[in-house]
Amino acid sequence: MRKVYRYGFDTPDRLEPIALLATLRAEQPVARITLPYGEDAWLVTRHESVKTVLGDPRFSRATVVAAGDRTPRAGPFNPTPNPFSVTDPPHHARLRKLVAGVFGRLAVELRRPRAEQVAGELIDDMIAVGPPVDLIQAFAIQFPTLMIGEVLGVPQPDRLQVRDWTLPVLSYWSRTKHEVDRAHRRMREYVSSLVARKREHPEADLLSTLVSHIDRQEIAEAEAIAVGVSMLLNDSTANQIGSFLYVLLTHPDQLAWLRANPSRVPDAVEELLRFAPLTPDKPGGGQGNVRMALADVELDGVCIRAGDFVVTSITSANRDERIFVDSHEIDLGRTPNPHMAFGHGPHHCPGDKLARMWLQVAVSCLLTRFSNPQLAVPADEVPWKVGTVNRGPAALQVTW
Repeated sequence: MRKVYRYGFDTPDRLEPIALLATLRAEQPVARITLPYGEDAWLVTRHESVKTVLGDPRFSRATVVAAGDRTPRAGPFNPTPNPFSVTDPPHHARLRKLVAGVFGRLAVELRRPRAEQVAGELIDDMIAVGPPVDLIQAFAIQFPTLMIGEVLGVPQPDRLQVRDWTLPVLSYWSRTKHEVDRAHRRMREYVSSLVARKREHPEADLLSTLVSHIDRQEIAEAEAIAVGVSMLLNDSTANQIGSFLYVLLTHPDQLAWLRANPSRVPDAVEELLRFAPLTPDKPGGGQGNVRMALADVELDGVCIRAGDFVVTSITSANRDERIFVDSHEIDLGRTPNPHMAFGHGPHHCPGDKLARMWLQVAVSCLLTRFSNPQLAVPADEVPWKVGTVNRGPAALQVTW
């Protein structure tokens, strides 16, 4: 009888992947798992097979969303899904196409000077206060919050306040369904009011662009509101900034190399994306890497039947020894680096270029402005988030 492994029950230890993943990659790369909630599933752990599941149309997202409470998950209920994740091609491509201009390479690069300005102003404030400073509160949260608000078209006075409204959703594993639903409702009402405002006074922002698509009947107003809410709920970059700085400050040899080779910041960001897991080792409910097989598919010698749920571990794929030499070591100069931190296939994160640029700016500015950044507390005393959708330090006291 095939062994069924427990998966999604463990609390992450900082940025360490759970030991089970390495064991399964070596011995049972497609394994049967039971989760805290929902039905059993297959867990796929090797890089190439994860890539197959995420890119092959025989593995569906839409059927997972439709499965409701049957969906394998770590939390007691399914969160409201990201609108980019609820449909399969070709319908999925329609929504991505409507926002492609904002997230394209040229548009992103045009935003870089403004990102550098905002990052510089936040660092000015940190320097004025003097060390030690909690980099999470002073920079990692504020920088992407301000930038996402600017891209979307949220008035500047509202941006940090709106982020506070998102907190129940970002920690839904430890909140009640009532709290999460109330937060979602508040966010939808706020974005709906912004849509009405943009219709009367359009500006150079994403919501104004979406309003023009609504008026041409290319997108429903509810879809546009859902896109706006999903962007405001995205705290990935904030958590990655905190994790990246933690990794750099606890690997002084790598930090010294990067400071001596500042032109390699883009390569360093790619390696940090590979090395520092964004999410806990558990599927994130309606927005996680869960698929349903639409046909029988063989992966790594295992026949996955039509109708079976499949969970992919991007954390495991990014540590696959078959793809990455010394996969458990960080090498900021690693090239090539085919990590899947932004996913793969049709549901690959549409904002990956924007996130990469913000992360490059954050790392570059922090290393440039601080001559000798250091943790102000021992590494094992850094507190980490618990019960949240994404991993990251809860606080990161730094000095310089």
